[in-house]
Amino acid sequence: MPERYPDLHFALIEFNAHWLASLVGSMDKCWVTGIGQDADWWLGVWDDSRPAEEQSGMAQLFRLNEKWPYTLMPSEYVRRQFHVSFQDDPVAVACRHITGLSSIVWGNDYPHAEGTFRGSRDLLHRLFAGVPEDEKAAMVGGTLGGILGFTAPVTAAATQA
Repeated sequence: MPERYPDLHFALIEFNAHWLASLVGSMDKCWVTGIGQDADWWLGVWDDSRPAEEQSGMAQLFRLNEKWPYTLMPSEYVRRQFHVSFQDDPVAVACRHITGLSSIVWGNDYPHAEGTFRGSRDLLHRLFAGVPEDEKAAMVGGTLGGILGFTAPVTAAATQA
């Protein structure tokens, strides 16, 4: 679907996003080893007394060579078209360079019990400490706003800068 419809976006909400870095890493590892990008990914015991074509003690981990018909790696599709919301998830913020910045979007999950709406300001201050302002702005509304066609309003402070 992401290949055929590059403007289609998928949003996973109320999940938190700490798991995404592990999944993206695993998908890319399978892509590299599984489709022959690493032609030397073999398992077994090499027998030096036999020629390469007669290595009965060896097996290729995946025999899916050249069957990936898509133009991008799995992580590239995730970065381009998948967005996972999170509330209080410092791991998701720390892993943004693995998942892609546009793949994680913050939300306070109002009015659910696991939401952060009463403490959102304190949480945002704590969660994004040390995060560059442009990255914070992307996660806290910029990415999602852009996908939905919204632009941030111009504030008085911005017009005086």
